[in-house]
Amino acid sequence: MAYMVGLDMGTTYTRIWTQEGGVVLRCPSAAAIDSETHKLVALGVKAKEMLGKTPQDILAYRPIREGLVSEFEVAARMIRAMFQNKQITSTFNRPVVLLATPYRINQVQQLAAENTVFEGGAKAVAQVPAIFAAAAGAGLRVSSPRGSMILNMGGGISEVAVISAGGIIAAHSIKVAGERLDSAVINYLKQRRNLVVGASTAEELRITIGTCDNSLDRGGMKIYGRNARTGLASCQEVYSSEICEAINPTLVAVMKSISAVLEDVPPEIASDVYDFGLMLSGGCALMPGLPDAIRKATGLRVTVARNPRDCVINGLGRLIRHPELWGTALEYRLK
Repeated sequence: MAYMVGLDMGTTYTRIWTQEGGVVLRCPSAAAIDSETHKLVALGVKAKEMLGKTPQDILAYRPIREGLVSEFEVAARMIRAMFQNKQITSTFNRPVVLLATPYRINQVQQLAAENTVFEGGAKAVAQVPAIFAAAAGAGLRVSSPRGSMILNMGGGISEVAVISAGGIIAAHSIKVAGERLDSAVINYLKQRRNLVVGASTAEELRITIGTCDNSLDRGGMKIYGRNARTGLASCQEVYSSEICEAINPTLVAVMKSISAVLEDVPPEIASDVYDFGLMLSGGCALMPGLPDAIRKATGLRVTVARNPRDCVINGLGRLIRHPELWGTALEYRLK
């Protein structure tokens, strides 16, 4: 029997699932390369800490953007190193990989994702939509004729879909997720506070004190940046109400995508969705106030999945064990 592996190459984190160990890796999708020798210098957490802080001879990358491969060579080296670190690949062992990719990506993007995994050491690769894997990992009855709706908000992309009978009835993808929210925080602080901060500081603010509801007070947080007027170093305290004000306009696009999907489904499926509500998964699902904000905007009952960050990778594991959950046969492409 082939050695089966699930792989979720996310914008923020890469996760790997194996048959004997379950989720064996949760690692930031970052790598640092020596510009002269092209050797891998750092991977994961260490590489993420180097972003924006490297000398000229070291290049730090986030090779996955909006769920897609943006730096092919770096992404392939990153996947190969992760497989080798977890002893998934060796001279005589090459796994069969089930890969989660965004819904409705074009053929060029599909080939880029597949070839990245092949270069990482895979023997065969099959792709399933990440939103379907998230639904399976969240425990939704994806093979049932009853319609189920899920919103997966990750680091680079948000996808919302209605699933029934092992297939996707309607889906919509938008490039509004963790990274876009961080950009909104950066722009807000620059305009309102004359404070210039980096992406890592904005991400820390969003996670630590961020909220989607003004009535939820998560306190304040001291941050360091550069004064936009004087160019000198500056230390200021930012409050959760400001983060809420910064990100809420960006979240409007997410609410509109939920409504757009509901408009595309048959009335019988729509009634199922209104009866059973919407499941929320992905790292952004943990942001305080988000479920209530979606409920107020759409009228749907919103439930946050158990362990929302790992819904996609757990769903891949479930599909490997029960391939019949995917309505059609999984198509594996050999190298």
